[in-house]
Order: sequence, then structure tokens, then C-alpha cells
Amino acid sequence: MLLPVVRRTVDGMTPLQAALHYQEAGWSVVPAAVTGKRALVPWKRWQAAAPDPEQLRAWWRRRPRANPAIITGTLSGVIVVDVDPRHHGDHALAELEQRHGDLPWLAVVETPSGGCHVYLAHPGGRIGNSASRIGLGVDVRGDGGLALLPPSRRQDGQYQWVLGGPGSVPPMPPAWAELLRPPPRQPPEGARTAAGAVFPADAPGRLAGILKALQRTPEGQRNRCLYWCAKRLAEGAPAHWRQILADAALACGLEPGEIRDTLNSAMGVER
Repeated sequence: MLLPVVRRTVDGMTPLQAALHYQEAGWSVVPAAVTGKRALVPWKRWQAAAPDPEQLRAWWRRRPRANPAIITGTLSGVIVVDVDPRHHGDHALAELEQRHGDLPWLAVVETPSGGCHVYLAHPGGRIGNSASRIGLGVDVRGDGGLALLPPSRRQDGQYQWVLGGPGSVPPMPPAWAELLRPPPRQPPEGARTAAGAVFPADAPGRLAGILKALQRTPEGQRNRCLYWCAKRLAEGAPAHWRQILADAALACGLEPGEIRDTLNSAMGVER
């Protein structure tokens, strides 16, 4: 999905300069790995209070090549809709816009894969993270999410602003706010996992065991554990358990696209 270049707000900046630029815009920014999309620091703390310039300088003195990443959600005031055409996200988004109205394309980042991040102002309330929940190939980075910011680089290319920037993030249309803020699932009887996923009270104990295994796995090994968990679900588990496992993986800090690819691979789903 190629978009016309309108303005590149961080062209020529070092990663630290870009991080400071975003911090001045009121965003909570942390350093992220140059391979993959994971934060290089424990970032739960920075969901509640944005790091100050001195903290950013300290991080980037230790890791000068680290990519800047925004913690999405209430503190930064930003929600990101991530459209991945490799998983037919462009087609899914077209259908979503037909049903719910057009997104305001005023602050858009092109990703190295040819997809895009559409930035929208947080509408208030709780907006969760999701992977292909609203449409195949359309992920949402909500409260407690993480998204790489320009001029972040990966082996396959660079993130860049192609429309607008931090100063032009538009309000979220009400219909989209309703779409991204579904009513919480409240089964009459159930159990809630530590990651916040809900499953029926009569579910076999193996579901709880699978989720606990993922939650207890240290960072750096979670994708491998997710694959193992998905393999267990592929052994005759109800189809809706996939979303429960995906929600738990998001809560553990795995990236939506990574979760989708791992689940598809483990469960034999065609891309």
C-alpha cells in the first residue's frame, strides 16, 4: 500500500533526536530493538508516566541505534490501526470503511512491509489491543500497545511518515470508536486468567495450563512457547480458544503480526 509523501517530520534525525521530538509532542516513547519490534526496557511503568528527556538520553547513550517506539493508549493519547496487506488487511480495511465510514487519513506511517499505521486520537474509555479481531490483517494498538516510530529501521526497510505527523493526529470517528471498544465479555460463570482473558467455567483445565505456561515464559522465549501453546489448541480445542490465546499473547508483549503468523503456522491455517 503506497501513499503519496506529504511530509516527513523526522527526516535526517538520529533515533534520539526523533525520540525527543515525539516526547515534546506528549507521547510516551521507549527504545525498541533494531531486529523485531520489542521494547528494550520494561515498559509497563511508562504506560502511566512518560519518560522525561533525561531518561531518553540515558537510554540512547547505552543503545544509540535503538528504534523509537510509542506506547499507545491513554497516556500518549493515540490509537494505531495497523493495516498489513500481506494478510489482506487492505481488503479488510476497505470493507470496514464501507460499513463504518472512512478513517481520517491525516497522520499515516508507511511500514517496511508496505503496510501502514493510521494514527488516531484516543477517544477515551478502554481501547484494547487486538490482532485481526476487526478484520483479517487489521491490528489495533490500543492501551498498553507498542508501535515503532519513524525513522525506525529494520532489515527490510524504514518506517516513514507519508501523511502528517504528531501534530496532525485526527479525532477517531464515533463509529470506529464503537467498533474498537466492544462491550466486555461477561459470561455468567467463568474464570479470568492473569492476562485478562475470559474462558468458560467448564473449560478443561488444559486451557488454564496453556495460558499459564505462556504467562510464565521469560521474554525472548515467548514466541516459541506461543507456538507450543497453539499446537496444543490445534488438538481438537474449540475454535474460539484461538482468540483467547491471542489476547494472552498480546498481554505478554508479543506483537500482533507475530502472534498471527505463529498461530497460523502452528494451527495449519493458510495465509
